[in-house]
Order: sequence, then structure tokens, then C-alpha cells
Amino acid sequence: MSTTAATKKLTHIVEYVLYVWQMEDVVRATQFSAETIRAMFQGQETPDLDWLLALSEKMKVEHLEEKGHVSDVLEVQTELALLHDLLTGPMEDEVYVSSFETAQPVLREFEENKMSTGLRHPTETMLTALYGWLVLKMKKEEVSLETQAALQPIREMANSLARGHVKVYQGK
Repeated sequence: MSTTAATKKLTHIVEYVLYVWQMEDVVRATQFSAETIRAMFQGQETPDLDWLLALSEKMKVEHLEEKGHVSDVLEVQTELALLHDLLTGPMEDEVYVSSFETAQPVLREFEENKMSTGLRHPTETMLTALYGWLVLKMKKEEVSLETQAALQPIREMANSLARGHVKVYQGK
């Protein structure tokens, strides 16, 4: 039986990164308590429970108690940045290039208004914007129509990047 993370990693790499970020936040919220994490699964032993406990341990080993992301997901983020550069460069994937060009002004605006200074790769800005939106939805906070509309090109870019990932890394 596969884990939710493994399934997402195979089918939609951007969703995988966002899922791991979310689970890192869950682990931090439990203060790394294996007992609390087990309680979330109501006594059922599942591959997802084992995966989450392993994530918790990895976060402790990598000293990510306060912030940051596990090395596994950082590698995927680097892979996504390289894939972006490949799809906008040598491979010239027209669908991805178009989705990126449409999202680029929104990404720039998001970076200027919401992120700390420093040059970021467009895929990092994309992930951060999508995660911020996901957190708002999980908190059941109001997401304005303007914000939802602005996020649409970013979501399309993410979906296009995920399709490119399947093509390039899974040979499909």
C-alpha cells in the first residue's frame, strides 16, 4: 500500500511539495509528539502514519523544529527549478512557457508584496504563493475574488510544470 506522499510524488510533483510542507507544519504543531501523531490516525496503523512519524524524525535530525524543509523536499524543489529552466530553455515546451509567461507578472507582484527580499527562482515563488493560499483555505479564512483570480495563472503554471515533470522524469 502506497502513502499519500508517494502517490502525489508520482502524479503531481507540485502537490507533493505542498503536501510535505503541510505535513511539516502538522508535525511542528504536534511538537514532534509521536503519541499525538498516532492519535491523529485514531489507532489505525497505516503507511501514512509511518511516513509522518519518519518525517517527524527526519525533521528532528535535520534541526527543523522551528522552520525550513526536509532535505528530500528541497531536492525536489531544486529539481523543479531545473525542470522550469529546461522547459523554458532547451526543451521549449510551448504550453509551459505560455503558462509561465501568463503567471510571471502575478509572481513578480507576489514576490514584491509578500516575500522577504532576495532573488528567488520563479518555482519557489509559485510554491510559496500556492502554499499561502492553501493555508488560508485550511484556516477557512476569506480569500478575495481578486486573490483567487490572481492565483489562477499560478495554478495553471503549477499544473503545467507537474505535467512536464511526468513527461521528463517518468519518460511519458
